[in-house]
Formats: sequence, C-alpha cells, structure tokens
Amino acid sequence: MSDVPVAPLPASLPGRLAGRARQFLESFFGDPVFRKKLRFLRSVVLFKDLPSRDLARIVKQIMEKTYGPGDVVFQEGEVGRAFFIVAEGRVEVLRRNTTTGVLEPVAQFGPGDFLAEMVLLDELPRSSTCRALETSHLYVVYKDILDHLRLHHPRAAAPVLYALGRLLSARLRREHRVLPRVAAPKAPGS
Repeated sequence: MSDVPVAPLPASLPGRLAGRARQFLESFFGDPVFRKKLRFLRSVVLFKDLPSRDLARIVKQIMEKTYGPGDVVFQEGEVGRAFFIVAEGRVEVLRRNTTTGVLEPVAQFGPGDFLAEMVLLDELPRSSTCRALETSHLYVVYKDILDHLRLHHPRAAAPVLYALGRLLSARLRREHRVLPRVAAPKAPGS
C-alpha cells in the first residue's frame, strides 16, 4: 500500500445541486434586506399573486434609489426602460400644459404605489415627468427583468400582466370620467 493521499470521492450530483439550492435560498431568505423587499413587494398589487419563487427572482434584481426633494426621477420625452415603486416618501407626476408650456402636477404617489408601468408594454418616450416631493426611496424595476419572466416563466408572468391590465383599465376609466364630454357635431339641418 502506498502513502499517496487519495482524493475523496465527489458528492453525488443531486446532493451537490441540493446543497447549492439550499445555499442559494438561505443566502436570500436569510438576508433581512431581501426579506424586507420581498414583504413589501408582496403588498404591491402588481406582484401580490406572483409565486414566491418568481417574486424572489425579481427582488434580487431590482435596485433601490433615493431621491431628494425636487430631484427628477424621469423626464418627459426620455425613452423608458424601467418602472418605479415608491417604497418611502412621495413623488409627483407632471405634464406639460400644451398652451403655456408649463409643467403642471397631475398625480401624486406614495408608499406601495407604482408608476411609469407603461414601459412594460412599450418603450416609447415618457409622456410625463416625475420628481420627488420629499426624500423618497424607490425600487427601480427594469423592463428586461419582467421580459425575462414573461419569456421564460409565462405562467408566473400571467398574474403580473393581468394586474397591469386591470390597473390600466381602471386608470383609463377614471380619465374618461375626468375628461370633459365632447359634444357630437350636429347634423346639418337639425
């Protein structure tokens, strides 16, 4: 018998994969910042029906940004590549008055609200400007994150898209009630 050390046999592939999966889950779910984001996003209507595993995928990819009072979050005319979820603070959305050219407030958003979600459907220039009214912490969710979910996990993306459709429908109905009624032109001779 020789005194040459013999390397231990490698663990079985399933055992190694299970160990890696356990480490992966513990690294995220054991992290208090991750758990806080996960709980918060679970309360956002867009993600409330998303399976936990898929929500965890999103949570690990989103960024948190802080804006001071008056800071611009996004500018009208910029091509949108992300939408925002207000974690803390308040932001306002402004639109340019076509007559005066002045930016006018049209909406305010606070914790749990999300905005600029149209980016999930298109990548057209933004139709409004957003700025912080006070120190605000926003989660930034890039369109690519949800595109990946939609392409690779379509069943998981379905609840997000359904919630988005319901939200856009409600906003459109609200806008319809707010817009002044346009009188139909009268037929000649009536």
